[in-house]
Amino acid sequence: MSSPLDPFLSVLSLTCRFRVPAPAEPDYGRADFFLPLTGVLAGLAALGGWGLGTLAFPGPWLPALSALAAQYLAFNLFHLDGLADSADAGLAVAEPERRLEILKDPRVGVYGLFAAFLVLASRVAALAVLGGRSGFPAVLLAAPVSGRFAAALVPLAAEPARPEGLGARMRGFRPPAVAAGLLVGLAPAFLAVLAGAAGEGWILAGILGTGIGALAAGLAAGLGSALFYRRRFRGFTGDALGAAVELGELAFLLGACAAAGAAGAA
Repeated sequence: MSSPLDPFLSVLSLTCRFRVPAPAEPDYGRADFFLPLTGVLAGLAALGGWGLGTLAFPGPWLPALSALAAQYLAFNLFHLDGLADSADAGLAVAEPERRLEILKDPRVGVYGLFAAFLVLASRVAALAVLGGRSGFPAVLLAAPVSGRFAAALVPLAAEPARPEGLGARMRGFRPPAVAAGLLVGLAPAFLAVLAGAAGEGWILAGILGTGIGALAAGLAAGLGSALFYRRRFRGFTGDALGAAVELGELAFLLGACAAAGAAGAA
């Protein structure tokens, strides 16, 4: 028997590493809206990991690693695998058909290992730089939403590479639904800005900065991933969505670091 929650639970089971009571036959009919929204839970996992890390360890580096571990163990390991597979297959000197075969190979090659290392190391460094600054909770909550917004843009900008598989099931995405998912998904980050900026006079700037940053990072990562897959594979697969998540989150965090550096130099 179907439930009104089936579309959300279907998307959540796709992005979460824990068992979710999803329907036996996944319903991705509203994945365009719910995909960015699942980033809220990933952000809460990162925020919880950071909080526990600060209780257990001094300095910013180990809490940053704790935040990363919590989010990846709960959500992002699937997406990191998609990024590694995309690097291995997309950077190989081969025809599109051969690249699609490489995507199916469960082994990780040197391109994938290097890409995963760069992303993880950059994320830990960015979290360590940003940790303790005003608005940091909002950053932790907004980055996963930005990444999943990027993933939701891929089906809007590319066609599936195969007639079957996850990519082929991500059809009928609508730009208004994706935009609505981003806006609703960012609501907790906006509330974190409000809570952290009480009496400081920069509430509007913080909300606008968070929203514009998430939009810009998501657009760059999502459209960039779609273009990469169109050129290398003649269409996107499920791995493209994972790669877009990772790149969108990283782009948001690096943008936040740049903004923090500019504000400190001013």
